[in-house]
Amino acid sequence: MIYLRLFLTFLKIGFVGFGGGLAILPLIYQGVSRFTDITKEQFANFFGISQATPGPIAVNAATYVGFEAAGILGAACSTLGVILPSFVLVVVFTRIITENRDNRLVDGAFVGIRPVTLGMLLSGVWFIAEGALFASGNGDAVGVFFGVDVPVLGMALISFALSLTENVGAIKLITVMGVIGALVLS
Repeated sequence: MIYLRLFLTFLKIGFVGFGGGLAILPLIYQGVSRFTDITKEQFANFFGISQATPGPIAVNAATYVGFEAAGILGAACSTLGVILPSFVLVVVFTRIITENRDNRLVDGAFVGIRPVTLGMLLSGVWFIAEGALFASGNGDAVGVFFGVDVPVLGMALISFALSLTENVGAIKLITVMGVIGALVLS
């Protein structure tokens, strides 16, 4: 039954989603690709759009895939699957942390979790970079250097710099770069 498959797929994603949506992008893509024919480039586009919409990427992906695969009930099953583990884990861990504030083992566990989360985040960044920089299809018309679409790389670096230095919001950056892409790279 598709509803159960959607629920279980996104329940798994929700349980291993440490580090948030960016950290688990490859896992989300694997889950999404079971139900839709989506390329890494299309998924990178979806990720960009989801950054401009409210809510976490995992919830947005679950809702989108569930709806595409099985309508509103599919969206509800997928969304419930991805949020249920977080809800349960937050309730359980909040109690554990509150009761063990001064426990060195608990502190050590969190110190050990941080580098794993960073590694998973970097994996998500690389996953999006592959779809955005190497598969954009604009290279033939605009310029490719060692397989990298140079204008797209430039836009990524400018976006990165602006988000660090000017505190420009994601919606503004996505809108401006979308317009630039439409005018320059089309």
